Amino acid sequence: MSSILIVDDEPSICWGLSQIGAALGHNVMTVASAEQGLEIAESSPTDLLILDVRLPGMDGLAAMKLFRRFIGEAPIIVITAFGDLSTAVRAVEHGAFEYVLKPFDVVEIRAAIERALRQAPRSPAAQTMHAEEMLGQSPAMQAVFKRIALAAASDAAVLLTGESGVGKELAASAIHRHSARRHAPFVAVNIAALNPTLVEAELFGHVAGAFTGAQQARNGLLVQADGGTLFIDEVADIPLQIQVKLLRALDQGEVLPVGADAPVKAKFRVISATHQNLLQNIAAGQFRHDLFYRLCTFEIALPPLRERREDIRLLASHFAAETSAGRAALAEDALAELQRRPWYGNVRELRKAVEHALVLARSGVVTASHLPPPLPELQAANGQETASDSRGLAHAAGELASKLLADPHFNGAVYDQFLQNLEPTLLAAALDRSGNQCAAAARALGIHRTTLKRKLDQYGLSESPASSEAAS
Repeated sequence: MSSILIVDDEPSICWGLSQIGAALGHNVMTVASAEQGLEIAESSPTDLLILDVRLPGMDGLAAMKLFRRFIGEAPIIVITAFGDLSTAVRAVEHGAFEYVLKPFDVVEIRAAIERALRQAPRSPAAQTMHAEEMLGQSPAMQAVFKRIALAAASDAAVLLTGESGVGKELAASAIHRHSARRHAPFVAVNIAALNPTLVEAELFGHVAGAFTGAQQARNGLLVQADGGTLFIDEVADIPLQIQVKLLRALDQGEVLPVGADAPVKAKFRVISATHQNLLQNIAAGQFRHDLFYRLCTFEIALPPLRERREDIRLLASHFAAETSAGRAALAEDALAELQRRPWYGNVRELRKAVEHALVLARSGVVTASHLPPPLPELQAANGQETASDSRGLAHAAGELASKLLADPHFNGAVYDQFLQNLEPTLLAAALDRSGNQCAAAARALGIHRTTLKRKLDQYGLSESPASSEAAS
């Protein structure tokens, strides 16, 4: 029999948890504030603390260190209805055994209580963490924040999954920033943006004379990430022959540069991401199952924006304030229109729509009329184009054309206005898909790099500094 202390200001929560604890055969005490809970913990032994975050007076996270004085290493289950990434990280940081989101069901919380009383508590993280947080108030994002916090507290390989534009690189960066490796390098590589013939040299490096043009030895990205975190985006696009070499590097902590006789020591944490279904790729013989298990110790699935609509207004307002340095705001009709759209391009598409509107809005107030026309679903969830998507794209373009032709304001300039509405979105999408590399984007579009650079300048879009230097 164990002693459970429940600290929550909601009587219904306290009653429900006390019933579960009693049904498991434990002694349960409930209080409504952290101050009352500390008095109980000081005078009575506590084997498990269940602690709400938002409490009258002292909040739960601030009280955790004080509780440790009295309960020692007893497990703490943190519960909250208002989770975000900062809350999740701080809870794990202060030694929370489990982080449970309200509303929770009986099976979930009962299992958490049983695990907590059966297993040893987690150790708190050694350092305090400060970083820009991901945005989201929806239950879906609160669950993501919890998994990011748990991933940051470990050194396990993480696989981030989700559609293009959901923020996988932002999640990878958050894991690194909140981890013990945050002072070491965070090295990101988008496999789809690399020249297929140079993937091996980019990842593993090369010695001088290894191939034509290799005049000097160069450390690859794996060695550059030594001690830190390597983020591999579009991991499904790694060629099969390179997958074998990458697996060995991850298992042995040794990197063999192209043309080298001896390997170089390099140990790093790996986070990978993909919008593809790797299990299907494995079945098709396109991805090694042993590399999959090495990369996917812990998976975090990021939800598409259309499945967390509660966050659209928050994100759009943030993008408007960030882009305009606080000088512009979104009118209610603009927010309502943004809320209505499906956002098949996810957060990336939402940001581009807000930035587009800010260019047109000169009064500082963005209305729905400033927004670009909604885009159809260009790709299915698995990344494969469908006939219905093409029909939807043609329909959207036709609606835009009809609207412009019927507007006397654009009389004689419909063609230019049509391009100005659609072409920037196409160019921006090509840059995103190519890892912001101008040469790769130009190849995908089928136009010359010089032409693409001129159009990027025309629309105020930008390529990466590295790409610009390479082109000059």
